[in-house]
Amino acid sequence: MSPDKNQRASSLLPLIPLLLVCAAIAASFIASSGPIQWRDNGLLLVDASQGQYFSQSLGPVEHPLYRFVTTLFFQLFGPQTLSLLNSMLLLPLAWIIYQLATSAGATSRQAMLAAVVSVLSHAVFWVSTKADVYVLHTLPVLLAYWVQFSAGPRLGDSRKLLVIGLLTGLGAAAHQLTFVVLLPLYIQLLYRHKLRTLMTLPGFIAGIAVALPAIVHDLQAPMSMLEIGRRYFTGSSAIVGDVNREGSLLRFNIMWYEKKSVGLLLLSLLGPQLVGLLVFPRGKRLRLLWSAALLNLVFAASYNVTDRFVFFLPGVALFSILGVIQLHALLARCRMRTALLNLSALTSPIVILFVYFLYSSGLIRLPTHIEALPFRDDIHYFMAPYLPDRSAERFVRVYEASVPEGALLIADPEPMGAMRSAQSFGLLRGRKLAICSEAAQIHSYLDARGAYLTRLSYCAMVAEQYRLESWTPGYALHMK
Repeated sequence: MSPDKNQRASSLLPLIPLLLVCAAIAASFIASSGPIQWRDNGLLLVDASQGQYFSQSLGPVEHPLYRFVTTLFFQLFGPQTLSLLNSMLLLPLAWIIYQLATSAGATSRQAMLAAVVSVLSHAVFWVSTKADVYVLHTLPVLLAYWVQFSAGPRLGDSRKLLVIGLLTGLGAAAHQLTFVVLLPLYIQLLYRHKLRTLMTLPGFIAGIAVALPAIVHDLQAPMSMLEIGRRYFTGSSAIVGDVNREGSLLRFNIMWYEKKSVGLLLLSLLGPQLVGLLVFPRGKRLRLLWSAALLNLVFAASYNVTDRFVFFLPGVALFSILGVIQLHALLARCRMRTALLNLSALTSPIVILFVYFLYSSGLIRLPTHIEALPFRDDIHYFMAPYLPDRSAERFVRVYEASVPEGALLIADPEPMGAMRSAQSFGLLRGRKLAICSEAAQIHSYLDARGAYLTRLSYCAMVAEQYRLESWTPGYALHMK
């Protein structure tokens, strides 16, 4: 190759990580699940459509900052654009990861590759294609570590503590996981600043201000601040009935029994992230990031919920930074180091899509739910987020065509999210929706426009009382 061509090729090499970041974010837009989504993702879209900017109570599944942002976004741009919000948030996420990585000692190229690895990781990419709180939540959490590393002497310790407190408050208003991931940072702050760490409190109050209407409402319930905090973290409350997840925390004893959902979480370690986990770093800053990421991994893996992998986003970003730095050092004597580092950023989508190809070709079998949702392939939906999934929209449009207006649609929470988000989008007009456990007055619908059951799962009590006629999708109910 001529010297001119060699020079041209070498000048293009630094652009490869930037091009990969742009391609990864563009892929997220393409793979977006749209304005009709399953379960909690669909219900979050519904909440945004209600025009209620502030949460009325601080329950375990309330995310006041996310509600405020998505409600404002819905009012300004509508449901279609709102469904792309997390893809848009990948832009500031990539920038923050880049800044945090460089402040921790990475070169510009390594920092850009860390952003690519993070965006293309299973958990981050999956959440980016859905309506969910976790990308938004990750932003202030990572920013807090960046402020700790990069704040110059002009800012001063007091102002830095105020800013870290502000970011902590914003993170807490988005999700309770903030207190887990930022714990190592606050231990370091206490060690360095002692009682001056209390300077974070005014900033924290300012950051969590969007949740204050909910806190005031709960105080009038009446609930004490201790009860409000416990309910927000776990759902446990003697006053308000809620989803109690206190018994789901730190369940190491049933991780093997729930190995399918733990396996989904471990998919996010495909690539340099695994190196970041296994190789203990030397630098103090890198050790702090490693401690935070490990704590996040332990918490998420032992949290007994099916979608525990979505709780791992901050840890994935931190392990990505650590992994790229460590992998660069491990490959120091390798002539192909640059090419291998670039390829390592693509490990997750390459491996996952290859396994999915084997599954879809019938060459291997993978575990799925006993009764899958209509039109949804669980392996595609949960494991391969890089491929577009519009199963919820297809499900709703079939109901739109096959069920008359005025009919009653009965469903468990998973399909209910799709149907309610469809109504906020303008579909399924005139249909009455009811959760299986709350379905009532079914008889009155049987004599009129009909009652329909989406699937038998979680709805056995309803199914036992009526004669079932196969329908597309689900069943039509008739008197026995």
